Amino acid sequence: MDEPTEAEVRAARKWLAKRGVEVEEPTTLLALRLGARAGARPPGSGPWVALLVVVAVAGNFALGFLPHALGLRYSDLPEGRSFFALYAVFVVGAWLAVRLADRRAVAHLAGRGIDRPRPSWRASLSGWNLASMVLTFGGGAVLAVVMAVTTSKPHWALSWLGLLALGAVVVAAILTGVLRRPVIAEDEASLAVDSLLRGEDQYRALPALFAYPAIFDPLVSGGQPREFTPWLVGYFALAAATEAVGLYVQYRRRKLPAGDYGTVAAVRGA
Repeated sequence: MDEPTEAEVRAARKWLAKRGVEVEEPTTLLALRLGARAGARPPGSGPWVALLVVVAVAGNFALGFLPHALGLRYSDLPEGRSFFALYAVFVVGAWLAVRLADRRAVAHLAGRGIDRPRPSWRASLSGWNLASMVLTFGGGAVLAVVMAVTTSKPHWALSWLGLLALGAVVVAAILTGVLRRPVIAEDEASLAVDSLLRGEDQYRALPALFAYPAIFDPLVSGGQPREFTPWLVGYFALAAATEAVGLYVQYRRRKLPAGDYGTVAAVRGA
């Protein structure tokens, strides 16, 4: 049977403490699920980490070489593209760790879990996160197409559109995984954690950060279509503000109800 590592137990304990639950040692199921979400690397993730590092380095090099390959100047493409690629790889890596942790948790349950249907996607989906996704990818796509058609910087606009498409794929994959994930719980306490994770995991890929290349050039190089600078800044500000509201709403919901989350520490002096 798969057991959590000491790092996973410590990380899970901190995760629970931030949500109002103090335990000395979390239950095995919670340690397996929460450790990766609090920064502990699950066993078996080493090859994935190495692969993602290679992808990040290769992708960064390819994006740097791309203007020369196309016969363009460096400033003809969004200069925030390297940040975008690194953020996308980071998000994918963090999500793979979470997926691996959940698979280990399911293996630990071995069919002993609570038989509950997963909540509907309407009940689970964060409206604010969805709004940020629509603003980031939908609004960004409209801006990119308009800039490609009406300005002298079509390469900049179309390459940014390509970055947005890649970001949309990453976010959609994570969101689909969260909404389609079965309930992973063995009692009422782990069921409460499962419900909370269904909301928090949606924010593992912050859509608004995929809009960052839109303001990188206005802040650093001025390579964007100058006449669209106010639109780009406003677009990013609106997407980021919507995301921030969603994170705040989710933060307000993070407190867990009373329950058996693990072994409670003995009171000193008792």
